[in-house]
Amino acid sequence: MEGRNRFYTRLCLATVAFFSLFRLSVMGRVGLGDSESYYWAWSQRLDFSYYDHPPMVAWLIRIFTDLGGDTSFMVRLPSVLLFIVFGWLFYRISMDMFDDARVAFYSILTFNLTPVFGIAALQMVPDIPSAVCYLAYVLILSRLLKNQGPGWLWYVLGVVLGVGALGKYFAILLVPSTLILVAAVPEYRFWFKRPEPYITGVVALLIFSPVFIWNYMNDWPSFKFHLSDRLTGAGFSVRNMEKLVAGQILYMNPLYLAGFLWAVVKGTGKALGGDRRYAALVSFSLPTLLFFYIVCAWTNESEPHWPAFGYLTATIMVCSLGIEGIGRQGTKIPARLKAAFFTATGLAGIVFILFYVHLFHPILPIKPKYDIVNELYGWDKVGANVERIFNERPIGERSNTFLLARHWALCSQLMFSTGGRLPVACINKHQDQFDFWDDEKKLIGEDAIIITDLRFDEPPETLYRFDTVEKIMEIPVKRGGSVVRKFTIWTGENFGGSK
Repeated sequence: MEGRNRFYTRLCLATVAFFSLFRLSVMGRVGLGDSESYYWAWSQRLDFSYYDHPPMVAWLIRIFTDLGGDTSFMVRLPSVLLFIVFGWLFYRISMDMFDDARVAFYSILTFNLTPVFGIAALQMVPDIPSAVCYLAYVLILSRLLKNQGPGWLWYVLGVVLGVGALGKYFAILLVPSTLILVAAVPEYRFWFKRPEPYITGVVALLIFSPVFIWNYMNDWPSFKFHLSDRLTGAGFSVRNMEKLVAGQILYMNPLYLAGFLWAVVKGTGKALGGDRRYAALVSFSLPTLLFFYIVCAWTNESEPHWPAFGYLTATIMVCSLGIEGIGRQGTKIPARLKAAFFTATGLAGIVFILFYVHLFHPILPIKPKYDIVNELYGWDKVGANVERIFNERPIGERSNTFLLARHWALCSQLMFSTGGRLPVACINKHQDQFDFWDDEKKLIGEDAIIITDLRFDEPPETLYRFDTVEKIMEIPVKRGGSVVRKFTIWTGENFGGSK
């Protein structure tokens, strides 16, 4: 047992090292995605919070870009480092609960090959720091409950919960999961009579307070957006259900998804049978999955990655249950289990390889408009040409010239591709973070350099009032010999506001 654990511990280290080095080798070779550039734009104007999400993603990006420059590599570096922490957390939870490094190894491998996690690791998004806190919370709480203390660990949980919520609001689901776990296991219920768990909430709220402060100062826009605006017209529908199912299959890998759901059901049975390990794992999986399944079926504003936090502990469960199955059969791996594992992991590996090949050499038959990889290409050319056009203007006119686009994705990419050196305005009818920075009235009378692309291709004169609008140039972006997107640069004289 000890020798086997040493062997699989080395495999854990090798797996984490392989995926980390691979990501480090590719993440600086492509531009930022639209969302990443949006978060980078936030990092240029540090604040207590932001319209779409809490501030952690912007804070991390700012720290690393201050250290190494405003490059795609430095924007994404915190993501790679956090995925190393993921590996350690999977290892520690697996060893604490099952004392079996095989569970840790297969959990780490499965996690990195699951599309929503393995592909997300290439980008820096709010979910990543929040998910690390989610898993860290599970580790600390399981140790605390197992050892019935020490009580001060509850305060550490408050810190982790607060930091997780600074990453993404989803971290708040740790609270009901904790209540379910403590209530479900009789030996844990005495904590309800102790002050420490309640102080945990106070600690978390204090750490999360910057978000409340920012929202209070701005008339609560984030909470209105997430709790009201995004739910306009919500209702259960067949279309939403189809979107939910298709999204989970695509983002999770169909065989992995089946395994995760099987593990949640099987783990629930073990938890009800008194196994505290599975009680902990299920408590942080099943409620989260059910909550987001319901939300995704209810609103068409949902995203397929929303339930992802619930699959974190499900990953450990499916691997531990598989190892237990081997144990019941002796040391020989049952043929069905071996076939299921190699088929699921083989499919995941193929998807992983195809994605990263497609990242540099388009091989998948996806229409350019729907190929998210195309977001990463072309902005270097746009930025260079926009700066050239700006600098060719008479010196006296440059101070009265701004860059303009109608969508946050274009505006954010435009900011990053010009290094934040030129003023960018994002003027449209939909609220986003730029509305808290831009004052349309102050731009009246100035000239604009305007950018459109195939996704947001309305001619500027249909959106804004200018004395004259002139198309300056088109910038086609080719991948694999085909044009996959096209940018157009315009100039507008004497901005008169939006229509």
